[in-house]
Amino acid sequence: MKVTQKDIAQKIGVSTSLVSRVLSGQAHKIGVHPKKIEEIIRVAKEMKYVPSPAALALKGKKNRTIGIVAYDFYSPYFSLLINELQELSHIYNYSLLLVGFLNRKPKESDLIPLYKHSVDGIIILGSFGDLTWTSSFRDIPIARVGHGENPNLCLSVSIDETDAMQKILVHLTRDLHLNRISFAWRDLPAHKLRLDTILKVSENFDCHIEELPLSDEDQDFRAGSSIARNILKDGKEIPQAIVCATDLIAMGMIKKFHESGIRIPEDIAIVGFDDVPEASNYIPSVTSFRQPIKEYAKRCFHAIMDNRQGSSVVELEGELLVRKSTFQKK
Repeated sequence: MKVTQKDIAQKIGVSTSLVSRVLSGQAHKIGVHPKKIEEIIRVAKEMKYVPSPAALALKGKKNRTIGIVAYDFYSPYFSLLINELQELSHIYNYSLLLVGFLNRKPKESDLIPLYKHSVDGIIILGSFGDLTWTSSFRDIPIARVGHGENPNLCLSVSIDETDAMQKILVHLTRDLHLNRISFAWRDLPAHKLRLDTILKVSENFDCHIEELPLSDEDQDFRAGSSIARNILKDGKEIPQAIVCATDLIAMGMIKKFHESGIRIPEDIAIVGFDDVPEASNYIPSVTSFRQPIKEYAKRCFHAIMDNRQGSSVVELEGELLVRKSTFQKK
């Protein structure tokens, strides 16, 4: 016999309307506790409840699938975001459809899965890039974790870069009294924004920021190693500190410096960005700027579920985590 929402409600001891709200992804609107949501979804799965696609279509219900467009599958930062979105999809009984665009510009074949599965909304993971393709999905909400405004996006949520660089420079210049600081990055729009920001912010600090030459490497870790190798090859005085656009660039630099007998942090302080899991486990552990990934995922997920209209841009503050790759104040 087919299991109904009423059967689920009777088993748990709640109202059928509550079960309906949970299974339709609307429970958060009335403040249902996440544990109760998880319980209802768990019992529904245990009882093998299957909603009728035909009935959902007649009621104007959604397909409960969200498309996730990831710009970079190499970066552990994007893996963290996907993990948070997956957790939310379990809580609210959604499915995720993961697609990727080479060089941040899709081919028509890249878009086919989004059309085929009639997604209820799209969440883009990554800053900037070509968004002309989003015009084909104007009837559904599209949110982004990253920088870059676009009228087709109902929400863009990203880090407050100015706040981040201020916190980093306070640590390096005022806590550690370092003023010869370099910036390591790859030729990516988000990295360029970070470079421009630290140059601007540094005007309010007693320090000089040097832009390090770019590497030809197409992955952050290898780029960091390459940039460090070039610093050593030039034979110039090494900077007192290097701020890196990502943690992986920082880790690549640390490895190359260590191999060359340069001590971290005694000879040079290294700061990363994103606070990926590897940063705290590296030797030495990497001082890094943590982005509020859980909040990013939550805001974008709810923007899709709520079918948000309009276009808004939100910048959130993060936290600098001081570890052994910089001199810690005694």
